[in-house]
Amino acid sequence: MVRGESRVPGTRRKDPGRACDRIGAPTLGPEDGWMGRDYDQHRHDHDKGIRRKLRWLVRFPKFWQSPINRAVVDLAAPVPGERALDVGAGMGPATVLAARRGASVVAVDPSRFMRVILGLRRQGQRNPSRITVEAGAAEDLPLAGGSIEVAFTVNAIHHWTDLEAAVSELARVLAPRGRALLVDEDFTHPDHPQHETHHDHEQEMTVVDVEAIATMFRGVGLDATGERTFLAAVPVKVIRATRAGA
Repeated sequence: MVRGESRVPGTRRKDPGRACDRIGAPTLGPEDGWMGRDYDQHRHDHDKGIRRKLRWLVRFPKFWQSPINRAVVDLAAPVPGERALDVGAGMGPATVLAARRGASVVAVDPSRFMRVILGLRRQGQRNPSRITVEAGAAEDLPLAGGSIEVAFTVNAIHHWTDLEAAVSELARVLAPRGRALLVDEDFTHPDHPQHETHHDHEQEMTVVDVEAIATMFRGVGLDATGERTFLAAVPVKVIRATRAGA
């Protein structure tokens, strides 16, 4: 990826040595295959393998849609015509909600499996052109600098392998006055309904320290806050970051 390159949000730079990862224009390449590569270097071992995919399918209803996704989109408040980014979009529950509000959404996920499902889901939307599905990771976003007006994540932060790189990438793609909203359910909170089974979830992957992440955002020039609160009646960890206007 060429930093600062001018291109349409949601599209990749043309590279004759790589396949296009965009839904609707898959091209076979020797190292990629259909729908682009999996970004395994940006995934924990916990997130890899056929067993993980089977667990995702078992939890299909929550991955397809849940109150927390609706609450995050309500809080992010994308408006018609805004350029939005869903990082770690998964099966696209937040993506489709933002698109229904009229935003143009780039949905990025490191998993080919998830991108295939979201690509099929996209085709069933009333306005599928509002959604672009891209291969990528929080640490390596396939977007031009300053191209996004609102970015959001839902239960994705603990999957990131390099928080500083992810924060830098989000800061890079945010336009002047752009805003980012990062939300993870707080399974460590005793009031979370899945606390007993998931309280050590972050220890297997990445610990979400809201103040530490907010400090990282401030370190790259954004205004940021972190808090532990409740959203959709469950405990959550929330980081908000905004870029000053030009």
